[in-house]
Amino acid sequence: MDTRKTGAWIGSEQKKPGLTRKEFGQKLSVTDKTIPEGIRHGDGTVRFSQNEFSAPPLSDKPEGTRSADRSAARGTPVRCLILAEERSDFTDVLESCGDSVTRVTAEEAVGRDLAEYDSFCVLAYGKVLDPRLRVRLEAEAAKGKRIFTEALSSFLTIFTYSERPEDTTRRRLVVLQPKESETAIPGLETGDLLDDMGNAMMQPSLSAPDMTPLLIYREHVIAHRHFRASREEILKDGKFGLWTVGENVMMSSFTLHNFNKARFAPRDSWRKLISWIAEWITRSAPAVLPEPVVRYGPDADLTDDGAFEKHRRDAVERGMRWLGQFLVDEGAGGIREGLRHTIDPEGRQATADGVRNDCTGECAGVFRFYARLTGDKEADRVADRMQEFCFGTMMIRGGLLDGMMRWCDTQWNACYQDDVARAILPVLLESLFLGKSRYFADACRALDFLVRTTAKDGCRVSRTDVPNLTEDSIRALAEAEHGLPTAHHNAYYHAALLLAYRIGKNPVYLDTARRGLETLMALHPNTVREQSETEEFCRLILPLACLTEATGEKKHRDMLERVTRDLLTHRWPTGGYFEWDTGYTAHYSRESRDECSLLTENGDPVADLLYSVNWLPLGFAYAYHATGDRQYRDLWRDAAAFCLKTQIRSEDPLTDGSWCRAFDLELGEAYGCPHDIGWAACCSETGWTDAEILMGLMLPKLLERSRKKTK
Repeated sequence: MDTRKTGAWIGSEQKKPGLTRKEFGQKLSVTDKTIPEGIRHGDGTVRFSQNEFSAPPLSDKPEGTRSADRSAARGTPVRCLILAEERSDFTDVLESCGDSVTRVTAEEAVGRDLAEYDSFCVLAYGKVLDPRLRVRLEAEAAKGKRIFTEALSSFLTIFTYSERPEDTTRRRLVVLQPKESETAIPGLETGDLLDDMGNAMMQPSLSAPDMTPLLIYREHVIAHRHFRASREEILKDGKFGLWTVGENVMMSSFTLHNFNKARFAPRDSWRKLISWIAEWITRSAPAVLPEPVVRYGPDADLTDDGAFEKHRRDAVERGMRWLGQFLVDEGAGGIREGLRHTIDPEGRQATADGVRNDCTGECAGVFRFYARLTGDKEADRVADRMQEFCFGTMMIRGGLLDGMMRWCDTQWNACYQDDVARAILPVLLESLFLGKSRYFADACRALDFLVRTTAKDGCRVSRTDVPNLTEDSIRALAEAEHGLPTAHHNAYYHAALLLAYRIGKNPVYLDTARRGLETLMALHPNTVREQSETEEFCRLILPLACLTEATGEKKHRDMLERVTRDLLTHRWPTGGYFEWDTGYTAHYSRESRDECSLLTENGDPVADLLYSVNWLPLGFAYAYHATGDRQYRDLWRDAAAFCLKTQIRSEDPLTDGSWCRAFDLELGEAYGCPHDIGWAACCSETGWTDAEILMGLMLPKLLERSRKKTK
């Protein structure tokens, strides 16, 4: 397997690390037993980490990045004074550099004799120093003593900062190593990308001849972990993030003191940078770096059946607890969307407080599945309340638009068929396998509205809006030859039609879904893409399984097998599926100013758990049910194990039990291009991601119970 790299970039001209048709042959299954022990790279190294993803542990890092084992060679540590209002990740790192590190507040420092100290670290983001303290610190700097400042409002008189800090959420820090190799940051390369999440920067409005930039903020960088550009291009239109003035002053324009709590990424790159800054300040390497505030999945061999089942149940329990905190009025008001990507400099992650019908319907399915598996009556009542919200509050009844389900509380007049389908799928699955739901008729009502606005080819336009819907416009939509041939918007709509057909035998549902999926497969793999080719493949598994079950026709089963084989060419060796977009035709591929794909270049080792991998546990579970082919069971087990290994574990209940959108398959952590305007790398959706994964983890057990009851 050829994965030669340039820096941290895996070139698209190299062979992508999936399974070829020849390698895979006619066999569909991938089990954990086939996973290699490590990923061998072009330099001959093999990378390991927890959960079989790479990123070596700190003790395995090259010389220049380890911490405790080098301080002894440095001699007597310098006396360092930290000015900080409270303890932080960085103060802990600095204090581990030796006994000669002292921490005081800025007010306390006013009365200190600064001449007693050899170096200083000022952590007072956006604040103005007491003039008495400033004069004395600048005098110490003039003596050649090292001083590090974290975004002070002004220092050394040549700097005057902007009044309002600038948001960095959609900016990225690019490493710019000094030309002199002896002053370079160990372990980093020019062009490496560092993300500081939802930070803010205080930019210098004046520069000095002896300023040397080390980190540069760039907007809309279309790259995953490495920005391939010249020094001149990196500097062009960039803004300073970290720089030195002369040989003894270093300044940061952003807040880094809680780099660990704020989940700066990639984790290992930031640890190298922080260690280097700490050693620059104190002349001693830190003995301690903070433990990550989030980890991913269990430390267990998931190829063992007992361990897998134990951790599957644990993942469901964690997920249930996570969802529960977003319920509105115990489900009667739906459920909030979840967590945004933005994590502020103190580690507080922003919540997405809007109420969406799709998230509510999907999460109702999670509570219903859980209730039936465990006997939890309160979970059953929560599911009832949520479904009443979906089919009561959020559904139009009567008139021209009868059956239309509203999208969300802020887009009241919009209707996306994909979102409607996911809201009603739990009701349809419940009716098939748990006993007919009292909301089945309402689910059909929603489908009837969608069918009335579907083109002749079985596909619908991406969305409809109430102000544009009249009798004439609805007729025009139905008489159009073509809708939008994309699995993103239409495949789950087709799955819902097919499940409803299985229950109620309405031939219109079967006919519409058949035409739609055959339209998509006639174009496959060149359907209209939203996020990526990978997403389209993942989205088709469940609908094609439903079509195979509904018709029993060999050509439809062949379609399912074809898409599965195509998808497996995007499988990462240690599990999961990476984003790929042949020809970069996806609407949001390589974009950065609106919604955008995680994919910046084919070969990026990034999995998308919002648009791609999240659909697979449910899809493969149903494919096994529909076909009886044990290879789909193996694929479900493989996809489920990946989800277990990527679930967040944290002492913070706001994140524990959730999944982030982006997961870097080499680094083994949540990381990806952060530019999406609403759903970037670290967002966690109650619907879409968490609910779909949780239902997929539980569906096989429900199907097993259903089979036992029908015998």
